[in-house]
Amino acid sequence: MKHGIEKFATLALRTAATVLVSAAMALPAHAQVKIIVGSTVSSDVSAAALALAIKDGSFKRAGLDIEVKNFVQSNQKYDTFKGGAIDIDINMGAINAAQLYSSGVPVQVLRAVTPADIWAVVAPNDSPLKTPQDIKGKRFGVVSLSGTNYGATYAAMKLAGVDMMRDVKVSTLPPSAILLALDKKEIDAATIYEPYLSPALKSGRVKVVFKPGELYQAHYKEPFLALVISGRKDFVTQNRAAVTKFVTIMEQALANMGNNTDAAAKALTEVQPEIQLSPAQVKELLLPYIPNIIKTPNDAATVKTAQNLYDRMLEAKQLRTPVRASEFWIKL
Repeated sequence: MKHGIEKFATLALRTAATVLVSAAMALPAHAQVKIIVGSTVSSDVSAAALALAIKDGSFKRAGLDIEVKNFVQSNQKYDTFKGGAIDIDINMGAINAAQLYSSGVPVQVLRAVTPADIWAVVAPNDSPLKTPQDIKGKRFGVVSLSGTNYGATYAAMKLAGVDMMRDVKVSTLPPSAILLALDKKEIDAATIYEPYLSPALKSGRVKVVFKPGELYQAHYKEPFLALVISGRKDFVTQNRAAVTKFVTIMEQALANMGNNTDAAAKALTEVQPEIQLSPAQVKELLLPYIPNIIKTPNDAATVKTAQNLYDRMLEAKQLRTPVRASEFWIKL
């Protein structure tokens, strides 16, 4: 009798185990949170950090399913963001974030990443131009009349007593066309940025007249906040834990960039093939800017720095109305 009871119990346990295993197999796997991430095609540290975290599996291990959308032109990316087809933008211009916010787009800045160190005002190598004052009355090229490219240049020239809206003949051109216009002497100087800057300097086509971000920081004793990680408010609100994980992983990738430059460069060429550079070329472009990565979160001091920037950009006509950074720069 005892043997029969034991046999029945063993059979029951096996049956129960089989049922549990079958039930577990029938349940869906733990769902990952999908995040559609927008990135301008660039060799900036944000793009490299994103690519590295994708390739080393950091996002996947955290339960995040990352879909990347690369854009050659930033304005196309911002239009897509406005349309709700991007959840997070990893290299949005801080000025552009304020422009979007003031126009009613539900944007939240999650983290400042870089100062305006990848931008430089250049002129042909044989040009006599040496200072911002020398550019007064000259023909000047910019990629856009909005964003860091124009805003940082305006602020730096203003410090030198030159008003870009009144004292300079400004025209807009794509980066490659700017370099050709400089070669043909159709413009006298221009603001360009990586990945176009270093190759142009290396080839001897241009020289640096000044770096706007350096002049701004030297005068105001605070960085010109250039690129930020931003998200759509609705997505951030509904997926705060996932967004916090995303930003934390980006921070870790940025903090370790100096030790993982080779891997980051290789990852960027794979995740962002539109950049059309080799890993060695990307590494060369990344190295000078890694030391300047902004390490502070959106604390009170950083938000105040952003507010100061926006107040100055209002004067530069980059913002139509005043904005309060504290309303859309959030701390996760």
